[in-house]
Amino acid sequence: MENYNLFSTPLWMEFVNIDNSKLIKQIHEFQNTHESVSISNEGGYQSPEFHCQELLDVVQQITPRLENKPLSNFSLYSWININGKGHHNRRHTHVSTNIFLSGIYYVKVPQNSGRVRFYDPRGALIQSMPDHLYFNNGTEYVFIEPQEGMIMFFPSWLEHDVEPSKSDEDRISIAFNVSCDTE
Repeated sequence: MENYNLFSTPLWMEFVNIDNSKLIKQIHEFQNTHESVSISNEGGYQSPEFHCQELLDVVQQITPRLENKPLSNFSLYSWININGKGHHNRRHTHVSTNIFLSGIYYVKVPQNSGRVRFYDPRGALIQSMPDHLYFNNGTEYVFIEPQEGMIMFFPSWLEHDVEPSKSDEDRISIAFNVSCDTE
């Protein structure tokens, strides 16, 4: 019997080679001159727009795309998240019709500094359905353990949050939204 997974939700992950020690220095310099904004963070530091040419170049090169459909007018809006012990990011989306994909690049990831959790986009009703209980144990979310150098892309509408950090060291990530034309 053939199995078709209809309307599955993609998540792309890859490890990239960015000079994180140089990037951490740039991030701390930025943090010293820009106040934290409160969007999804609980504690910690969340920056206004942050530009890093090296990250932009990498994201532009590896953004998932179909072979026969180029991306043009590419732009990246990114911001810094620094979470210390007990800090986390609330459940949220990056929904906008101008966003092609959202993503996260992990700059520094101490052990036990919090996993990112993605929620089943089909909603709460699916959790109690017999087929979902049978095939998926009623799973309503999936945790991803971040690692330094990991970059991930996901649909902007996919709900996610970050667990509170249990580490005495800061976890540093750069979240971003990709905008482009897909003609």
